[in-house]
Amino acid sequence: MEHRALTLDPTAELPDPNARWVASTLALGERSDYKKVWNRQAQDVDVAKLAVAGYGDEEHLALAAADTLRILQDTVGYGPHDLMLEIGCGVGRVGKALCPHILHWFGADISGEMLKHAARRLDGLPNFTLVELREVSLREFPEHTLDVVYCTVVFMHLYEWDRYRYVAEAFRVLRPGGRCYFDNMDLTGAPGWTMFEDSGKYPVDRRPAHLSMVSTGEELETYARRAGFVDIAIHRLPQGWVAVSGVKPNLGLY
Repeated sequence: MEHRALTLDPTAELPDPNARWVASTLALGERSDYKKVWNRQAQDVDVAKLAVAGYGDEEHLALAAADTLRILQDTVGYGPHDLMLEIGCGVGRVGKALCPHILHWFGADISGEMLKHAARRLDGLPNFTLVELREVSLREFPEHTLDVVYCTVVFMHLYEWDRYRYVAEAFRVLRPGGRCYFDNMDLTGAPGWTMFEDSGKYPVDRRPAHLSMVSTGEELETYARRAGFVDIAIHRLPQGWVAVSGVKPNLGLY
């Protein structure tokens, strides 16, 4: 039975129960189609900025990026010799601010449309590369090559399995001694709980595919530990955010 022969309407009068089940799973799978969902959000540059950062004007984007740089410096650190990768870079909010301080910045995103906006915003900077991810992985990057991998304001849009997959992939592409950083809104704090309650108010059949979901520090710590990181720390951040950082051990590679 070929899926393309099936209607995507789960209420259709299909005679075979198996066919009806397959049709329903196809119809309900859009949240996992991150490329489709975020390419759609990126059709208009102002909508794209709001979708990834909550701000549409460049002044607020720059202020938010400066805050992120301070957090990265306090948690994993960065310097002029570092090769850094951002997972889910969106319109290049952080990359534009980070490039002058490091050796090279790689901005990866599953949305090619987002990367078009990022390319225009970063135009003129000499040390960046934008990479469109084909799927939830970092297979476009070789193992043991990067100094820092970070992911900010992205996990809220991903299922838990995909959050962990990116953490595990970060471990693969980092050099021994490389550092990782991942964040999300904290379920245990007041802002995170408000987000959780507000998102839960959508009718089950009307939830947007990009609806935000929260984490706990223990969840993020578990991903880092299971992926193999050491020196793991949970960071409670301003405005209800929580993050985890960790270090890739030597593992006898060098």
